[in-house]
Amino acid sequence: MTTDPGISMAQSIDIQQPFYRDLNSEISLRNYQEELVFGVFEEWRSGKRRVMVQLPTGGGKTVCIGALVQYFVQQGLKVLAIAHRKELITQLSETLENITKLPIGKIKAGIPPAPQYNIQVASIQTLIRRQPFPEADLLIIDEAHHSASRSYTDVMSAYPDAYIAGFTATPTRTDGHGFLQTYDALVKGVTTAYLIEHGYLSQFKVYGGVTINTKGLKSSVEDYQKGALEKRAMAVVGDVVPAWKKHALGKKTIVFAVGVKHSQAIAAAFNNEGITAEHLDGKTSAGKREEALERFRNGKTTILSNCGLFGEGVDIPSIEAVQICRPTVSKIVHFQQIGRALRPSPGKTHAVIIDHSENWRYHGLPDTHVEWSLEPISIPNNEYATKCSCCGHCFLPFPHDLKTPIRLDKDKDGNLTPIYHITCPSCLTTLEYIKGAGAAIEPDEEAGGEKERLEGLMMEIVLEANPEYIKEIDQAIAKQTKNGYKRGWVFHHLLKEFSGSQFSVGDWRYVAHQLGYELGWANYAWRDSQVFSSSEF
Repeated sequence: MTTDPGISMAQSIDIQQPFYRDLNSEISLRNYQEELVFGVFEEWRSGKRRVMVQLPTGGGKTVCIGALVQYFVQQGLKVLAIAHRKELITQLSETLENITKLPIGKIKAGIPPAPQYNIQVASIQTLIRRQPFPEADLLIIDEAHHSASRSYTDVMSAYPDAYIAGFTATPTRTDGHGFLQTYDALVKGVTTAYLIEHGYLSQFKVYGGVTINTKGLKSSVEDYQKGALEKRAMAVVGDVVPAWKKHALGKKTIVFAVGVKHSQAIAAAFNNEGITAEHLDGKTSAGKREEALERFRNGKTTILSNCGLFGEGVDIPSIEAVQICRPTVSKIVHFQQIGRALRPSPGKTHAVIIDHSENWRYHGLPDTHVEWSLEPISIPNNEYATKCSCCGHCFLPFPHDLKTPIRLDKDKDGNLTPIYHITCPSCLTTLEYIKGAGAAIEPDEEAGGEKERLEGLMMEIVLEANPEYIKEIDQAIAKQTKNGYKRGWVFHHLLKEFSGSQFSVGDWRYVAHQLGYELGWANYAWRDSQVFSSSEF
């Protein structure tokens, strides 16, 4: 890809100018949003131009984006903001126009270009096809967890002098690469727990039960292989409506399904029970999608079932419940899905999350603290991953690294095998790679059938500690401290000597807090306590 080296005019920016939290007479930043934006400026002023910015879903990242954009356009500078979905482009354009009171140019198929405007909001798909790129002093990337892909990195490389801010709720990747090669720094905002505690997000109740069996399923680059997972999920469609009637009756609900057939089957199951439901997917036309969303907003439709559509770009505060019928290995997908119901709305006392998978156990509850980082995270259990011979890091090669082989090797039978060069994201060692050399796991054909199905009643995941158990917990920790035992002793002692097998997630959260563990430890402690309670010590 060729780019214009003079595309950016960033050398004219004065980032020492004062910054004001009042964006206009109607919109002001909240305290935590102001701190987040200041954090971005601190990194820029220290010489780090590419900054990733993390803020939980519902924390108001678009307003923070607007604050940065306004700072630049008030100096007469130019801004390019990029998103990858129609809904995100629309939301971003409307928010920036409301904040800056300036016209917005859109770079998107079907919309006439308006290059005269200092603010351009672009679809990444359209932008990479329309070169040369527009001038920009500030480059904004929405949903920046996608920005390590070649399309985004090509655009970022075209603006070597611009300041770059990539916003996301979930700065992580499923391929083991991380973002050290894409961004210079990470600015982290407040936690979801903070937003809930201060009323910026709703309280929540979670109902979980093991219903969709993922045993033996392969995972691809990003998630479980859809075809096999959808087959498993179809077997338990009959559980969805009864669970909703019991825990979310009458509530506006978004259902996350595995695939189109699965989503359609769920919508049909609701309609058969006299509950108005509609199905939407990525191939639904924009007009029909908006009509369905409007019926959902005004209450004519109670259930919207979708696949791969509403994880990002949907901002409907009146959503009261989400029903998770899609198991995922992706922390990104998990937190995006459960975040849809957390926005506060008049009359909403709490959000309801009905999880028909084990996502909440593996990835955490909405208020579980996650220590986000730009560092690559090894993925040793992914069957398509390769292991670096130098540092042991497990990762998936980038697709663009597998386009052109460095050579062709001939085996004893005369067959040619292409050899590729890939780079370990952890130690940056260049490795040779053969496609398909990963240790693939054959799917368990029997798993997911009625006999192998893991039965589990939907039950509330209690998040508060039982006062009756707190005394037992405190006694156990006091004994552990007095005798100098390791922290793990407390878990086993509570199970053997006290009521640990009866503890809720909330009780184990109290244990985690007292022992200095992350809250996510409680999910695994609760799961293990259920296993231990049915076995002999």
